[in-house]
Amino acid sequence: MRRGRRGLVAVLLTAALALGPAVAAGAATTEPSGAPTTRAFSVPVAEAPGSSSRIRLDATLYTPAATPAPAVLLAHGFGQTKADLAPAAERLRREGYVVLAYTARGFGRSGGRIGLDSLDGEVPDARAMVDVLARDPAVERRGGDPVVGVVGGSYGGALALMLGATDPRIDTVVAAITWNDLADALAPPSVGRVPGGAGEPLRDFKVGWASRLFGAGIAGSTDACGRFTPAFCDLYRRLVTGGTATPADLALLERSSPEAVLAGMRAPTLLLQGEQDRLFGLDQADANARQLRAAGAPVQVRWFDGGHDGGGIAGTDGVIDDWLRDRLRTRAPVSTLFSWAVPASATAFREKRVAPAYPGLAGTGTTRIPLEGGVRTVVNPPGGQPQSVTGIPGLSASTSVGRTAGSLLAAANPPSEAAAFASAPLTAPAVLTGSARVRLRVTPSAAGTAVLYAQLSARTGDEELPLPGGVAPIRVALPEGGGDVDVTLPATSWSLAPGDRLVLTVRTSDSQLLGSTAPASDRIAVASPIALPTVAVATRVRSAGLPTPGVLLGIAAALLVAVVLLVLGAVLGRRRQRPAPPVPPVPPEAEAEGPPLEIAGLVKRFRGGFLAVDDVGFTAQRGQVVGLLGENGAGKTTTLRMVAGLLRPDAGTVRAFGAPLGPGSPALERIGCFIEGPGFLPHLSGRRNLELYWAATGRPRRDARFDEALAVADLGGAIRKPVRGYSQGMRQRLAIAQAMLGLPDLLILDEPTNGLDPPQITALRGVLQRYAAAGRTVVVSSHLLGEVERTCSHVVVMSHGRVVAAGPVEAIAGEATELVLTVTDVPAAVAAVRVAGVEAADPSGTDAVRVRPGAVPVQDVVAAVVAAGVGVTGVTRGRHLEEAFLDLIGATEPSA
Repeated sequence: MRRGRRGLVAVLLTAALALGPAVAAGAATTEPSGAPTTRAFSVPVAEAPGSSSRIRLDATLYTPAATPAPAVLLAHGFGQTKADLAPAAERLRREGYVVLAYTARGFGRSGGRIGLDSLDGEVPDARAMVDVLARDPAVERRGGDPVVGVVGGSYGGALALMLGATDPRIDTVVAAITWNDLADALAPPSVGRVPGGAGEPLRDFKVGWASRLFGAGIAGSTDACGRFTPAFCDLYRRLVTGGTATPADLALLERSSPEAVLAGMRAPTLLLQGEQDRLFGLDQADANARQLRAAGAPVQVRWFDGGHDGGGIAGTDGVIDDWLRDRLRTRAPVSTLFSWAVPASATAFREKRVAPAYPGLAGTGTTRIPLEGGVRTVVNPPGGQPQSVTGIPGLSASTSVGRTAGSLLAAANPPSEAAAFASAPLTAPAVLTGSARVRLRVTPSAAGTAVLYAQLSARTGDEELPLPGGVAPIRVALPEGGGDVDVTLPATSWSLAPGDRLVLTVRTSDSQLLGSTAPASDRIAVASPIALPTVAVATRVRSAGLPTPGVLLGIAAALLVAVVLLVLGAVLGRRRQRPAPPVPPVPPEAEAEGPPLEIAGLVKRFRGGFLAVDDVGFTAQRGQVVGLLGENGAGKTTTLRMVAGLLRPDAGTVRAFGAPLGPGSPALERIGCFIEGPGFLPHLSGRRNLELYWAATGRPRRDARFDEALAVADLGGAIRKPVRGYSQGMRQRLAIAQAMLGLPDLLILDEPTNGLDPPQITALRGVLQRYAAAGRTVVVSSHLLGEVERTCSHVVVMSHGRVVAAGPVEAIAGEATELVLTVTDVPAAVAAVRVAGVEAADPSGTDAVRVRPGAVPVQDVVAAVVAAGVGVTGVTRGRHLEEAFLDLIGATEPSA
């Protein structure tokens, strides 16, 4: 990535900074004596309290080279074994801990039956593991007791809490994505309350997740109950068939709940809870935090962008390692800070925010947003079928796979079973942090229990994305005349930008909850603005690289080289300093210039006669996001390299803002580029790389807009770490941020989505669209046609080095309102949709129907096909750029 002569400066800067590590390499290091060991064994434990019968638990002890050392007990997730803990155990051993990992009863090679972290089984087992550590001379002792921390996620997280609350030898607890009350987690009480109503709330049952967990417990078994205890097997059978939990059932679940014992906790506790989690929501961590504070245990709460529906606890290793160091080694005071992730959306990058203390799910402030939609009627058909699909267990709606699967399934959701209430486009940004609240007015067709499900989503343009946290079950008894119902929605975090709409959808069923089989018809209206909790005095996490003295010497040498080059450039007249590019929006007077990019007759032939670019020409105007497509990367990348001044054309012209573009052109100051792969100084931090790159341009630091660049990089604490440890995706994000330093008027990106995960691709889409909307121009090459279609306003299609089509995406792709249904019976589907009154319907291959719906809603088209008894296996809406692209490049293939 280079900008005219700035590229030469950056090359010399790289060479000068390479001296940094050499200066610092003389520091001596001390290797610990001895060698780490790993030992596998089994631990005998009582099969039941007071029983003389024994079962054996499979365990492995990881001992570091230097002992005695603090110990860490690792507890695994449901369906896992100690093998799944091996990477974490090895990492912690490298940090200098004695680590004990074991397989819980009922799993893997361990004996016994699964009791779901019962106080009568799994918790005494964990205490037996602490006994093992207490007897080991390699474990550090303090005051006669072993120094032990326990770490667990999900199933292991609840076990960690219950062990810490019942064994005073535990010095600290880390519990991630876990529960407080197992009854509330698996059979959640209604989130709806009739004002002034009394009595116990009615419960639903998370049949989707519960069935998945039960399946993991019977895997590989010939017994219908698998390795569950008979009591839990009977409980599951009763609930999954619509039965009500008995007092004995609730008592059984209480024996597997941290809620039952947290009053005894004294150990400092870190609660990590995922925002992408419909199994154990943020409300479960909130309940744990409240109990721990009441017990007097120091507690810190962190929400992160992960959970059972996406990512697990990935990315939390550094937080856990820091916590263990501070609790087991330095015994530092526990900070009360609260940190939370704001997930990536269609209009914002993911970020992490912090506040001085955890405020609970009500936040510290409230933003009220009116919702519109009037009075809507929703019906629940006899038998409760078909059910609405709002998600799939373990698959986050924030990923591209989750969105695709969710949209395909949701397309067949009957519209008569859902009512949507939307806000007007927001005029100010808002960050939701906690549980939103709203009052509904519900009028049932007859007195009885209303069963409804509420969900929040954010609509940006024509894209609607469900907010993390899932669906709120509402079960309330109402008279025939109806009444108001106060609804508390699942806690979550989300960033809403100006122009976004907040949508509340109320359905009569949800495939992940048991629902009702009784036919019903309810009228619903919104009776109050929706109240979004916010957290005040919150700041974004920011960091800066901390170079070594050797690196600082390299920096000094590099800056000296840069100054010399800048002076020489001024003397020779080959480079003159220009004012920094303006910040958004671009001033109106800039419109008098020529187009930001104008290419004509561009030709480039390489050695050997390969013609990469042949008479290429196109124009990119202000406000456009232009996608560059081709059947191979040579033509696209060669074109971009000539535009960026990195390669001289054989013929043709490139003009930027009305002036010829070439090496040393003043217009290069207004262009930001990312061409081919990212290149950084590996021994420096991400932030230091950005700072030194900008320093090499000779422009004032205040014009760099580092805050915006760091938001694009989205690297969190990794921004202060050496780039040598970055993944491909992290390097890619840093390179995009570097191209955007100074907010250039023309941004050129070559395959920017390489290495990015789906949420980051989604966020980048919004960033580029907003960047162009401010009056700038973006040119992006990509092989992801779907992303080009969703991101770009215009497209240039190249084949064999020539432009074969250019123009607005809709003009290249074709009809934007088309709908393609993949079906099991094409003739029957064509007949069904034609009867529904669509503009046109025609077969497309052997298994698809292409439809122009016209005024007929898409959901009605899908419903008509389903009602005709035809199976729908896929739904594709909108433009079909991929098909148009293949047609265009196919038409230019050379004949044999």
